[in-house]
Amino acid sequence: MTFYLIGIGMNENSISVDAFETLKTCDKIYLENYTVNFPYSIKKLQSQYDIKIKELDRTKVENESVIEEAKSKDIVLLVYGDSLSATTHMQLILECKKQEIPYKIFHNASIITTVAETGLSLYKFGKTASMPNWKEHKNKPTSFMSYIKDNLATLSHTLILTDIGLNIENAITQLQESSKKTGISLPEKIITISNAGTEKQKIFYDTLNTLKDKKISMPFCLIIPTELHFLEQEALDILKEK
Repeated sequence: MTFYLIGIGMNENSISVDAFETLKTCDKIYLENYTVNFPYSIKKLQSQYDIKIKELDRTKVENESVIEEAKSKDIVLLVYGDSLSATTHMQLILECKKQEIPYKIFHNASIITTVAETGLSLYKFGKTASMPNWKEHKNKPTSFMSYIKDNLATLSHTLILTDIGLNIENAITQLQESSKKTGISLPEKIITISNAGTEKQKIFYDTLNTLKDKKISMPFCLIIPTELHFLEQEALDILKEK
């Protein structure tokens, strides 16, 4: 029996042909649903591929129960974006290796590469940061600001992945408050891309206060740019929402 880790890409039509063939023959299909605000419904994904999906929360993924099932059944875990975009998924693969459970990985597009649609060069991105939702954390963590500081020091852009349930107004507010608290300055304008890789994709490039008032739907990510190459600047000016 085999454990299959399948990246489903950025929209409901992105699963590769060989991954789709696997879906038709497996015993159970799970979906990790706790790391991203999906840009489409799970029902739409099921309908697109004519499959039945069971959603898994963080606990059920991290306790590796899906690996136990793979000892006697063909089990699939679907992951938004690329299959190995989170360290948890690599841990599952390592556990398969330790227990000598066969596994196969199917890669796909992720936000890490899709942000290139903003016109920014992927080679100029530094460490990726994650912004937690302060509603879930009483201490209002600002550790993501250290990534911005380090990246700006090396003239690198910073991709900030926002926590599930965090809307644009609160995300910008958290960024502004974190900047004041840490003393780490931000550029005048930043970038956000919403519904990346879908037909609803929109790119915004403006001041923090202006972006806060924009109708930017989830999922979205924030990008803190460093010095822009003239081609990056031209691309942003052309591709951004007017």
